[in-house]
Amino acid sequence: MSASMVFGFFVLANGDRVKTFRTGSSVATYHCVYETTIQCTSSVVFPAMLRVYSPFNDVALPDNTVVFVSTKMSIPAGVPRDPILLEGISVVAVPGDPSLDNYEHSVPDFPYPMVVGLGSVTAPTWSLADGTSKAFDVLSSDYVCDTRMTSNVCCVFDSARPRWAKTPVLNQNSVVFYIGHFSDAASTGGLQVDLESIALNVGVVESKTSVGTSPSSVSKKCKFMAMAPKGGCVH
Repeated sequence: MSASMVFGFFVLANGDRVKTFRTGSSVATYHCVYETTIQCTSSVVFPAMLRVYSPFNDVALPDNTVVFVSTKMSIPAGVPRDPILLEGISVVAVPGDPSLDNYEHSVPDFPYPMVVGLGSVTAPTWSLADGTSKAFDVLSSDYVCDTRMTSNVCCVFDSARPRWAKTPVLNQNSVVFYIGHFSDAASTGGLQVDLESIALNVGVVESKTSVGTSPSSVSKKCKFMAMAPKGGCVH
């Protein structure tokens, strides 16, 4: 039970449409491969490679195209010398001409991607030099670029903040689900993630809760809806 995913905006360069064959198969599969970067909240930037399935008659996106992507991820042991590998699940290009100076004006101010992971704690929680921050390493794996690859991240939270004050020490080999932003290179290898949310001891069965419906109704048909109509949504 393990996964590593990234969601956010990326700018692409040097797109190339390539042909690959899976082991034992003569059927060709095409992908578009792009150079990109992962921007951290500390302003550190790491090289990355994004691979996206390319359907028939598809072409690579032009340089400097901004896309919103959901991807699977693998962080190599040699980062930043080796690029972080991103396997695209969904890629949506921001419309417009990337060569224009105002192209990025309509892009939301969200330069730091969210990382979402499920994995095993490889060492008990320890304290950092500032005396309040706590850290623990998480090892995850996912199927990226036609093979299962691992990623190691160091999750960090500030125990001085009320929301984290009662967070218990994580036991080695326990399974956690985490959400956060990349912040820097980790001293223990891989990348550091500043946590926004965490679920401990994933896999423990909890009591079922009922899901209610909104008391409000929406009659207007549109692409996005803030409130679900009574009896469910009909398009």
